[in-house]
Amino acid sequence: MKKFILPVLSLVLCFGLLSFAGTSARAADPAGETAGEQSVDKKDVSRLIDTLENDQSRAEFISDLKLLVSQQKEEEAEELKTLSPLTEAIGVRASVSNVVKDYETFLDKNNLSSSRVHQVGGSAVVLFIASGFFLGVRKMSRKILRMVESISQKIGLRLLRFNVYTNVLQMALKFLIGGMAVYTLGKIWSIKFIDAFFESDQMRTFLGTGFTVLFVAFFAALIWEAVGLYLSYIFKKADDRNQTRAKTLLPIVRNVVLIVFAVMFGLVLLSEVGINVTPLLAGAGVIGVAFGFGAQTMVKDFLSGFTIVLEDLVRVGDVATLGGYTGVIERITLRKVQMRDMAGIVYTIPFSEITTIQNLTKDYSYYVMDIGVTYNVDTDRVVEVLKEVDADLRTDPEHGPFILEPLEILGLDQFADSAVVIKARIKTLPIRQWYVGREFNRRMKHAFDKAGIEIPFPQRTVTVVQGSANHNGLPEAIAQVTAD
Repeated sequence: MKKFILPVLSLVLCFGLLSFAGTSARAADPAGETAGEQSVDKKDVSRLIDTLENDQSRAEFISDLKLLVSQQKEEEAEELKTLSPLTEAIGVRASVSNVVKDYETFLDKNNLSSSRVHQVGGSAVVLFIASGFFLGVRKMSRKILRMVESISQKIGLRLLRFNVYTNVLQMALKFLIGGMAVYTLGKIWSIKFIDAFFESDQMRTFLGTGFTVLFVAFFAALIWEAVGLYLSYIFKKADDRNQTRAKTLLPIVRNVVLIVFAVMFGLVLLSEVGINVTPLLAGAGVIGVAFGFGAQTMVKDFLSGFTIVLEDLVRVGDVATLGGYTGVIERITLRKVQMRDMAGIVYTIPFSEITTIQNLTKDYSYYVMDIGVTYNVDTDRVVEVLKEVDADLRTDPEHGPFILEPLEILGLDQFADSAVVIKARIKTLPIRQWYVGREFNRRMKHAFDKAGIEIPFPQRTVTVVQGSANHNGLPEAIAQVTAD
């Protein structure tokens, strides 16, 4: 390969110089043209002309160029395959390798297997140090758990997952300490199969890969738990202050962060074990396009849900009518809404099926009343009694704080069959309209009874008159019905 690379490069260089000289000659004066022609080596030009004129030489020249381009592409591909993983780029692998080599050099230099005394003494020291490390790891785990418990009490959150992380860390450290102790004892007592096992290429590769995976997993867990702890803390504060907007957005943000973080961690982990992630990223784009065509409803759910949540149309805790169902919204995810009605039935509605949103508790609420009284009652007197009931209710310490404005009487709304209907409404805090409205109805009934205002209700009187027998000899029953 090398024997024709230099000639090919020389010919390409000569061809480029010749083209440059010709272009300069056309744009310059005759003196410049002479200088440009003299700057090109005549031998190289002659070789280039001979090569281009000969069919066989020209074919070989083109073949060599194609082979050179192919080799360059292969070298670029190899460079992509051999991209340094994260632990190698930040120097973790090199540091661990140096530590292992220094430890092996220390064991070989001290030659603890030179005599029986050295072997017994070295074994005792190794077992003593290993036991101390085991106890130290256990003590460290307990200290970490106490620290986590103290933090959980301060912020008011249960950090149960840290117990699992601590147990895994303790197990990994004990396994490492035990492995180093076994390897050291094998070196001291010159046990060949232990030396061969630990110093084999397969074992070194396994230990290197395992260490890098644990290293990446440790930092990934640390970063994710820090983010999750921060989000949980914000969520708890929002829950204590009844911040429905934050309670709606934080679970969605947590899911998005989890997905992004899982993808990034997976790619880093694959690169650590020696898998090239570049084709995976290219394939993920193709899979994403295919997934988009095959799951259009799910994509529509995501887009519709993103728009609804972004525009703050509904929140967790609102009472709304979605998809023909009314209830309290308990959960909002990336693609669906869960709500519960008065009977305790939970409805799960995808965002793509929501065409109209009726939020009954957005910013504030109204309790609307259609108050019917008999025709012989003075409506002005009815309005006065309603205002007295409203004034009394607004001074009540239990219900008054939920009322935002005095009772709004809209006037005589309609003449019904047996009643005159007066329409009124009470403005309250969100989701408190029914609580205030029921208490208003109770007090209004007592006030109407005390003021002699009659609330009509349908009545029916039936009178049966026994008449004489008809021409068939059967009695006739005449029913007189009076309806009020």
